Amino acid sequence: MSSDIATLEGVTREITGKKVKTLRDQGLIPVTVYHKGQESFNASVPYMPFVKLYNVVGQSQPVNLTVDGKEYLTMVKDVHIDPVRNEAVHVQFHSIDKNRAVEAEIPVHLEGDAPAVVAGNFLTRPNETVLVKAKASELPEIFNVSVEGLENPHDTVTVADVTIPEGVELLSDASLVLAIVEEPRVAEEPEETEVVDAADVPADNGGATDEAAEESK
Repeated sequence: MSSDIATLEGVTREITGKKVKTLRDQGLIPVTVYHKGQESFNASVPYMPFVKLYNVVGQSQPVNLTVDGKEYLTMVKDVHIDPVRNEAVHVQFHSIDKNRAVEAEIPVHLEGDAPAVVAGNFLTRPNETVLVKAKASELPEIFNVSVEGLENPHDTVTVADVTIPEGVELLSDASLVLAIVEEPRVAEEPEETEVVDAADVPADNGGATDEAAEESK
């Protein structure tokens, strides 16, 4: 984890329901902050600063969220995206205790060149994160895994290949596939079909009848 925790400032939000559109028109995004064992509360934060922060911390790093001058150590737990405009329209933050372990999905970055890919195959990513549990101050920002050992089709990188630092508990199954070498698919050539004149097909098999033939003259 970075020594500097990301920060974000907001204000208490009284507006709820469909009226939150007015906040979005002002360049704000509505958020809800949840406390374990306590009542949640609503707030709003500037849209662009949130987007920039989220692109860095995602849902794997803590955020110091200040609302009306009061600071909360939180993590982003959910971002609701408008599928039409592809914009964030609501965010859920969960307050966390810096002295207690939390669960987080840590992104996995693949390093190096895979010989199998150099040879003409390609790499797919069934899963791109690893679930771990640790104190906020000990959460890794990212896991780096080498792919230089992938030499043949169907070779894989799994969670077992990830080096887990001390103080971090692995929750994902060790057999979970993070990357796999796939062979290129060869396009099948269409089968040639013989063109048959309708007049050559017997009438009882759907061919032209004598009457139909006469009408066509």
